[in-house]
Amino acid sequence: MTEDFLDELAELALGSRLKRLAERMLADASAIYAAYGADLQPRWFTLLALLYHKGEVSVVEAAEYLGLSQPAISQFCTQLSARKLVRQTPCKKDSRRRLITLTQQGRSQVEAIQPMWQAVREAARELCEQGGNDFYQSLRQCEQAFGQKSLYQRTMERKDDPQ
Repeated sequence: MTEDFLDELAELALGSRLKRLAERMLADASAIYAAYGADLQPRWFTLLALLYHKGEVSVVEAAEYLGLSQPAISQFCTQLSARKLVRQTPCKKDSRRRLITLTQQGRSQVEAIQPMWQAVREAARELCEQGGNDFYQSLRQCEQAFGQKSLYQRTMERKDDPQ
């Protein structure tokens, strides 16, 4: 195998390395869904799981819970509605808000894939703990630090700081 140039770049290529890892995980997730016979896309996972656990949420709430944009949530809802897995209804108190729920078919499909989700959870936990540390917890800490001060802010602090 050839040398991985991202190792040479180290933290400078952190975003690229995380993107590469995410793409590999999503490709595996697609293969897992196919192996289990589930006609779903991995990008819908978090919204389906949210609806399964919360019951009903607005588009705005879903975006906030998942850290996604409202247009992304709306796009997923359109795709899942076309498959008759979710239902969108106007809120009775505020007609500008749309509420999202799983349909009975959607709930049945999510219940059917619970064993798959459990297997993925265990496999992902094993991956995260593989190197002797807890990658998931380290990632959460990195996200929290990013929330306190972005990479941009940290870089700008160093902009005029001679080393």
